[in-house]
Amino acid sequence: MKFSVIIVSWNTADITLKCLKTTHRFFPSAEIIIVDNASTDDTVSKIKKIIPLLVKGGDRGGFNCKLIINGSNLGYAKACNLGAAAASGDFLLFLNSDIEFIDASLTQAIAYASQNPDVAIIGLKMLNPDRTVQPSVFPPQTALNAFRQYYLQQSTYEKYAPSGSRPTDVFAVSGGALLVSCSSFHQLGGWNESYPFYFEDLDLCRQAHHLDRRVVYFPQSSVIHRHGASGRQLADSQNQWRRLIPGSQIYHGRLGHYIINLIIWSGQKFQKFFTFSR
Repeated sequence: MKFSVIIVSWNTADITLKCLKTTHRFFPSAEIIIVDNASTDDTVSKIKKIIPLLVKGGDRGGFNCKLIINGSNLGYAKACNLGAAAASGDFLLFLNSDIEFIDASLTQAIAYASQNPDVAIIGLKMLNPDRTVQPSVFPPQTALNAFRQYYLQQSTYEKYAPSGSRPTDVFAVSGGALLVSCSSFHQLGGWNESYPFYFEDLDLCRQAHHLDRRVVYFPQSSVIHRHGASGRQLADSQNQWRRLIPGSQIYHGRLGHYIINLIIWSGQKFQKFFTFSR
């Protein structure tokens, strides 16, 4: 099955090149579409230099790489939609620029998706650079689950990695390495462009459930994810959490956002007090 890899970049020259090179190494016949969100570093110039070299080296496999340069930072969702509109593959793999392939196991996920048409979205297994498993699956993001997590110490709200080696139905997967068939993508309505950054993956998975379609975590296909590398320039380390606020308010609604964050904040204070008092 022909597939297209869509990589969104913004001021991440070196890691974008690594993502591009590893994609080319394991999938020389893939269509790669890089959507740059108005980078102000040397990302675009470096990509322009390497594309002819990769295309020349991939002649036997029909390697095809396109570069879309946006005039401003349009956010992840809109950039993904622009990449999807330019894609010709039967399947679309959306990647953060801080993803690296380590093998060709993606083909197993594509085969699974083609054999299970009720599956709308597949999330790949994410690994840290040291090859330990990285949490990339979200439980339902409800106030009740937040209370259970932060007051009762149950694993019901924060990201996790399912155990086992078989495909697992889940509530939502990270958009950092997300596979969807082109037909399913159109049925889902694409990425919701209301989201500037973050929560757009949760929204896409929620839309799949609304259409009675499955969301699956596929551990047989692994990639390395240098978590946070693609978003470090959006805010300093002390204010990274602020990036989540706009997306959270859209996803949960303004009231739901404040209720959930009050539960998280107060629950963390409660646990600190409880630990100290013991």
